[in-house]
Amino acid sequence: MSGAPSSLLQSSTLPPAQPDYVLRGHTAQIHCVHFLRQNLRLLTGDADGWVILWNLAIKRPVAVWKAHGGSVLGLGSWGVGEENIITFVHQSGKSRLSNEY
Repeated sequence: MSGAPSSLLQSSTLPPAQPDYVLRGHTAQIHCVHFLRQNLRLLTGDADGWVILWNLAIKRPVAVWKAHGGSVLGLGSWGVGEENIITFVHQSGKSRLSNEY
C-alpha cells in the first residue's frame, strides 16, 4: 500500500480488534447484512436461507424466518418505516418479497 498515510496502516504492535458483542442466531455462514430503522434494526441472511431481524438495542432477534431454500445473497427494505423487506437468492433466480414484522 504505497502512498497511504502511515496513520491508515495497521501496526503489528497493536492487538487485533475485539468485538463488543456477538449476535448468535445463525448456524450457517452469514452472506448478507442490512441495517434499517436508523441503525436500530439489523437484517442478516445466511447460507441455509434463514433471515433474522435483530433489535440492536437489546441484542436479540425479533423475527426469524426461512426465506429461501438456497443462500440468501441480498437484503433490502423500503417504506416510510422500512416495514417491507426483500430477500434475494441467486441459485433459483428468484427474489421474495416479505412483510414479516
